[in-house]
Amino acid sequence: MPSPLGHTLAGLAVGWFGSAPARPGAAALRDNLTPAVLGCACLAALPDADLLIPHFHRTATHSVTATALVLIITAAVTGQVTGRIQWRLALCLAAAHATHLLMDWLGFDHNPPPGLQLLWPFDPTFYISGWDWFPATAREHLTWQMLSVNLYAAVFETVSVGPVALAAWASWRWRSSQA
Repeated sequence: MPSPLGHTLAGLAVGWFGSAPARPGAAALRDNLTPAVLGCACLAALPDADLLIPHFHRTATHSVTATALVLIITAAVTGQVTGRIQWRLALCLAAAHATHLLMDWLGFDHNPPPGLQLLWPFDPTFYISGWDWFPATAREHLTWQMLSVNLYAAVFETVSVGPVALAAWASWRWRSSQA
Protein backbone atom coordinates (compact mmCIF):
# COMPACT_ATOMS: atom_id res chain seq x y z
CA MET A 1 0.00 0.00 0.00
CA PRO A 2 1.29 3.47 -0.82
CA SER A 3 2.63 5.83 1.80
CA PRO A 4 1.10 9.15 2.89
CA LEU A 5 3.61 10.87 0.59
CA GLY A 6 2.24 9.15 -2.51
CA HIS A 7 -1.35 9.79 -1.45
CA THR A 8 -0.59 13.47 -0.78
CA LEU A 9 1.05 13.90 -4.19
CA ALA A 10 -2.02 12.37 -5.84
CA GLY A 11 -4.27 14.72 -3.86
CA LEU A 12 -2.19 17.72 -4.90
CA ALA A 13 -2.46 16.61 -8.53
CA VAL A 14 -6.25 16.37 -8.30
CA GLY A 15 -6.42 19.73 -6.54
CA TRP A 16 -4.33 21.48 -9.18
CA PHE A 17 -6.03 19.77 -12.12
CA GLY A 18 -9.54 20.35 -10.86
CA SER A 19 -9.66 23.50 -8.77
CA ALA A 20 -10.24 26.99 -10.04
CA PRO A 21 -7.13 28.85 -11.16
CA ALA A 22 -5.35 31.21 -8.80
CA ARG A 23 -5.59 34.91 -9.19
CA PRO A 24 -3.31 36.28 -11.90
CA GLY A 25 0.22 37.01 -10.74
CA ALA A 26 0.10 34.56 -7.82
CA ALA A 27 3.69 33.53 -7.24
CA ALA A 28 4.13 32.73 -3.55
CA LEU A 29 3.88 29.17 -2.28
CA ARG A 30 0.73 30.03 -0.34
CA ASP A 31 -0.86 31.15 -3.63
CA ASN A 32 -0.20 27.69 -5.10
CA LEU A 33 -1.54 25.85 -2.05
CA THR A 34 -5.07 27.20 -1.96
CA PRO A 35 -7.57 25.84 0.57
CA ALA A 36 -9.09 23.67 -2.19
CA VAL A 37 -5.70 22.19 -3.14
CA LEU A 38 -4.75 21.61 0.50
CA GLY A 39 -8.15 20.04 1.14
CA CYS A 40 -7.57 17.63 -1.74
CA ALA A 41 -4.11 16.72 -0.42
CA CYS A 42 -5.49 16.09 3.07
CA LEU A 43 -8.48 14.05 1.87
CA ALA A 44 -6.23 11.91 -0.32
CA ALA A 45 -4.16 10.88 2.72
CA LEU A 46 -6.92 10.93 5.36
CA PRO A 47 -8.31 7.39 4.89
CA ASP A 48 -5.15 5.98 6.51
CA ALA A 49 -6.09 7.68 9.77
CA ASP A 50 -8.08 4.50 10.36
CA LEU A 51 -4.76 2.88 11.29
CA LEU A 52 -5.35 4.40 14.72
CA ILE A 53 -8.39 2.15 15.22
CA PRO A 54 -7.48 -1.54 15.64
CA HIS A 55 -8.97 -3.92 13.03
CA PHE A 56 -10.56 -1.04 11.12
CA HIS A 57 -7.89 -0.28 8.50
CA ARG A 58 -8.95 -0.63 4.86
CA THR A 59 -12.68 -0.83 5.64
CA ALA A 60 -15.10 2.12 5.94
CA THR A 61 -12.67 4.92 5.13
CA HIS A 62 -11.35 2.98 2.14
CA SER A 63 -14.74 2.59 0.45
CA VAL A 64 -16.70 4.14 -2.36
CA THR A 65 -19.29 4.91 0.32
CA ALA A 66 -16.80 7.23 2.03
CA THR A 67 -16.04 8.91 -1.30
CA ALA A 68 -19.77 9.46 -1.88
CA LEU A 69 -20.09 10.91 1.64
CA VAL A 70 -17.27 13.37 0.89
CA LEU A 71 -19.17 14.50 -2.19
CA ILE A 72 -22.52 14.76 -0.40
CA ILE A 73 -21.14 16.55 2.67
CA THR A 74 -19.12 19.02 0.60
CA ALA A 75 -22.12 19.77 -1.60
CA ALA A 76 -24.37 20.26 1.44
CA VAL A 77 -21.89 22.45 3.32
CA THR A 78 -21.02 24.66 0.36
CA GLY A 79 -24.71 24.98 -0.51
CA GLN A 80 -25.52 26.01 3.05
CA VAL A 81 -22.58 28.40 3.44
CA THR A 82 -22.61 30.09 0.03
CA GLY A 83 -26.22 29.58 -0.99
CA ARG A 84 -25.07 27.65 -4.06
CA ILE A 85 -23.50 24.18 -4.23
CA GLN A 86 -19.86 24.42 -5.30
CA TRP A 87 -19.83 21.34 -7.54
CA ARG A 88 -16.27 21.88 -8.74
CA LEU A 89 -14.96 21.79 -5.17
CA ALA A 90 -17.20 18.85 -4.19
CA LEU A 91 -16.07 16.79 -7.18
CA CYS A 92 -12.39 17.69 -6.59
CA LEU A 93 -12.51 16.61 -2.96
CA ALA A 94 -14.34 13.38 -3.80
CA ALA A 95 -11.86 12.64 -6.61
CA ALA A 96 -8.95 13.27 -4.23
CA HIS A 97 -10.42 10.76 -1.77
CA ALA A 98 -10.94 8.30 -4.64
CA THR A 99 -7.24 8.49 -5.55
CA HIS A 100 -6.50 6.87 -2.20
CA LEU A 101 -8.73 3.94 -3.09
CA LEU A 102 -7.19 3.60 -6.54
CA MET A 103 -3.62 3.73 -5.29
CA ASP A 104 -4.28 1.21 -2.51
CA TRP A 105 -6.08 -1.07 -4.98
CA LEU A 106 -2.98 -0.92 -7.21
CA GLY A 107 -0.55 -1.45 -4.32
CA PHE A 108 1.15 -4.51 -2.92
CA ASP A 109 -0.48 -5.58 0.33
CA HIS A 110 1.14 -8.21 2.53
CA ASN A 111 -1.33 -7.76 5.41
CA PRO A 112 -4.12 -10.35 5.51
CA PRO A 113 -6.66 -10.06 4.07
CA PRO A 114 -5.06 -8.20 1.16
CA GLY A 115 -6.91 -5.31 -0.38
CA LEU A 116 -9.63 -2.96 0.77
CA GLN A 117 -13.38 -3.12 1.29
CA LEU A 118 -14.33 -0.92 -1.64
CA LEU A 119 -18.05 -1.64 -1.29
CA TRP A 120 -18.31 -1.36 2.50
CA PRO A 121 -20.92 -1.68 4.14
CA PHE A 122 -22.74 -3.50 1.32
CA ASP A 123 -20.09 -6.15 0.62
CA PRO A 124 -17.45 -7.46 3.06
CA THR A 125 -15.14 -8.58 0.23
CA PHE A 126 -11.61 -7.17 0.13
CA TYR A 127 -10.60 -6.09 -3.38
CA ILE A 128 -7.04 -5.85 -4.75
CA SER A 129 -5.93 -5.54 -8.37
CA GLY A 130 -3.00 -7.94 -8.12
CA TRP A 131 -0.89 -5.65 -10.33
CA ASP A 132 1.21 -4.48 -7.38
CA TRP A 133 2.14 -1.20 -9.06
CA PHE A 134 2.98 0.55 -5.78
CA PRO A 135 5.46 -1.24 -3.51
CA ALA A 136 4.59 -2.24 0.02
CA THR A 137 5.25 0.00 2.99
CA ALA A 138 6.12 -1.19 6.49
CA ARG A 139 4.40 -0.18 9.72
CA GLU A 140 6.33 -2.37 12.14
CA HIS A 141 8.71 -1.20 14.82
CA LEU A 142 11.43 1.18 13.74
CA THR A 143 14.26 -0.84 12.17
CA TRP A 144 16.74 -0.28 9.35
CA GLN A 145 14.79 -2.75 7.22
CA MET A 146 11.53 -0.84 7.79
CA LEU A 147 13.26 2.43 6.93
CA SER A 148 14.72 1.01 3.72
CA VAL A 149 11.34 -0.46 2.65
CA ASN A 150 9.60 2.87 3.26
CA LEU A 151 12.36 4.90 1.62
CA TYR A 152 12.12 2.71 -1.49
CA ALA A 153 8.33 3.17 -1.53
CA ALA A 154 8.63 6.95 -1.07
CA VAL A 155 11.16 7.26 -3.91
CA PHE A 156 9.02 5.08 -6.20
CA GLU A 157 5.89 7.10 -5.43
CA THR A 158 7.72 10.38 -5.96
CA VAL A 159 9.06 9.20 -9.31
CA SER A 160 5.73 7.77 -10.49
CA VAL A 161 3.17 10.23 -9.03
CA GLY A 162 5.41 13.31 -8.72
CA PRO A 163 5.48 14.07 -12.48
CA VAL A 164 1.67 13.92 -12.57
CA ALA A 165 1.51 16.41 -9.69
CA LEU A 166 4.10 18.60 -11.41
CA ALA A 167 2.12 18.55 -14.67
CA ALA A 168 -1.04 19.41 -12.75
CA TRP A 169 0.71 22.32 -11.05
CA ALA A 170 2.09 23.58 -14.39
CA SER A 171 -1.38 23.34 -15.96
CA TRP A 172 -2.91 25.17 -13.00
CA ARG A 173 -0.27 27.91 -13.20
CA TRP A 174 -0.88 28.27 -16.94
CA ARG A 175 -4.64 28.51 -16.41
CA SER A 176 -3.98 31.10 -13.69
CA SER A 177 -1.90 33.20 -16.08
CA GLN A 178 -4.70 33.06 -18.66
CA ALA A 179 -7.37 34.19 -16.19
